[in-house]
Amino acid sequence: MKKKIFIIIGILLVIGVGIGSYIYLDSKTDNINKKNKNIDEYNYDANTFSLKFIKYVNSKIDNENYLVSPYSVEVALNLVKEGANNNTLLEIENVIGDRNIPDISSENVKIANAIFIKSTLEYKVRSDYVNKLKELYNADVILDEFKTPDKINEWVNNKTDGMIKKILDSVSDEFLFGLANAVSIDVEWINKFECYSTKEEEFTKNDNSKINVEMMHNTYKGNTSYFETDNGKGVIIPYRSDNEGKQLEFVAILPNNSVNEYINNLTEEELSNIDNDKIEASNKINIQLSLPRFTYDYDLNSFKDILQDMGIRDAFTDGADFSNAVSDESVYISNAIHKTHIELNEEGTKAAAITYFGFDASAHEEEPKIYKIEFNKTFIYMIRDKETKEILFFGVVDEPNTWEGSTCEE
Repeated sequence: MKKKIFIIIGILLVIGVGIGSYIYLDSKTDNINKKNKNIDEYNYDANTFSLKFIKYVNSKIDNENYLVSPYSVEVALNLVKEGANNNTLLEIENVIGDRNIPDISSENVKIANAIFIKSTLEYKVRSDYVNKLKELYNADVILDEFKTPDKINEWVNNKTDGMIKKILDSVSDEFLFGLANAVSIDVEWINKFECYSTKEEEFTKNDNSKINVEMMHNTYKGNTSYFETDNGKGVIIPYRSDNEGKQLEFVAILPNNSVNEYINNLTEEELSNIDNDKIEASNKINIQLSLPRFTYDYDLNSFKDILQDMGIRDAFTDGADFSNAVSDESVYISNAIHKTHIELNEEGTKAAAITYFGFDASAHEEEPKIYKIEFNKTFIYMIRDKETKEILFFGVVDEPNTWEGSTCEE
């Protein structure tokens, strides 16, 4: 089976969620419906790059909403890697490793890749490199004079379902080719929130200031899980699966200490504990959830700096070696862009990410036991593939939507 690597131009879903969660447990049962999984069932090691990238991103950001797509970035860097050689290749491999990235595309997850080539200089781009991107990554090949970025922005707008309309204002005279990957999702909750249950409630930000937000409410008797680890607690809410049974899930985490401390110490073991220790909702376990609506765009302005800090340095200099991509020409990455968009409301979640690299030459109720969790302050969230546990999006919600009155129709 051919290795498929999808380069994702960072469509990121960042979900700002305030969760007030009550889990009703049968007090007579110690291990009620705990669904313990063997860690070997999940490929948590696959998240090694994801965790490194998340930590570098978090170190550059201070008290704000953000959303990134580790999956998209890793795939896009693999697209770049196919054209690299010598030390440039070694630096990229040292950062992202060498693994078969699973194809998680489905009816709900759309992934697209492209190479944009300046038509007047097409002869400089190696045909075997272009063919490899087409064969392994199903990449679109787009030729244009690229006097303007219109063709690139048009592709981005189309592949993100209009959630990210443009990424470039101009292209340089030295532009030779560009690589892009887009990821978009449009998924519904299995159990939707009722609009009339959305109320104005207080939310505490990371700097301890308080704002009034649009807080959604729901009660689950199934299809949702609660978890507690040594470092935090939270919920796992699945989205509706597609016709092939593929499914995404939303994971919201309320750290015991600060968000920064949790992210800095996040490990594959912590991710496994979330699944190993989860308690699933049932007729005897009700989860009452409070979750804020949020909608925002995010531009990772420090994307290039982060990649350089992680060890990918030659690729951005005149000393870059992309001889597997071009012939008789010295090129380097002149532009690195990662943008995301997310909308989370009563119906479900829409999110997109784009990653771009531009190359220039040069039932019976019993008395319950109650576990209470309230996501009414800055918290962390992930959107991941339910089966492979690939992290599509990772974010922090520090400022969800503010309350401006009910939007319910009378």
